[in-house]
Amino acid sequence: MSDSLFDIVTRMNKLQILHRIYIGRQASKHGLYLGQPPILEYVASHHQCAQREVADFMHVSPPSIATSVKRMQKAGLLVKAADDQDLRCNRLALTEKGLQVVRLCRKSFNKIDRQMFAGFNEQECEQLCSYFDRMITNLATGEFDNQNIFSLVAEVKKLKKTSDGEK
Repeated sequence: MSDSLFDIVTRMNKLQILHRIYIGRQASKHGLYLGQPPILEYVASHHQCAQREVADFMHVSPPSIATSVKRMQKAGLLVKAADDQDLRCNRLALTEKGLQVVRLCRKSFNKIDRQMFAGFNEQECEQLCSYFDRMITNLATGEFDNQNIFSLVAEVKKLKKTSDGEK
């Protein structure tokens, strides 16, 4: 059974890498870095959100978000303005160009997802979701219970920093 579990995990990892490659290529076609579409989508669904809210949601440092925001401002995708009530707080909004890029990216990403699930019926997709939910429940115990994908990615980044520091 151990070999078959290794084969399953290898396939899941390959699928995740392929998906990331295709998503990254589409983001790049729209002039974005891989980490920018989630920021734009968050701002699109949380108009006039604080820059700090985006950092908290994505579980990254405020300076990381600030760097991305500057790039996206320069590209004409976002506008940043000081909050009327608290001048230390920056509020973010999409420009018309930013909104258009979000829509184009989402359309491209949905197309990739449809391609990935070609030939699957609704029942198979539901069954696959239930399998993934069970596996997530089996692993996401203790400190990882109820964490979103961005907080888990932040944990991976911490591991990388730790291993880089030990070299």
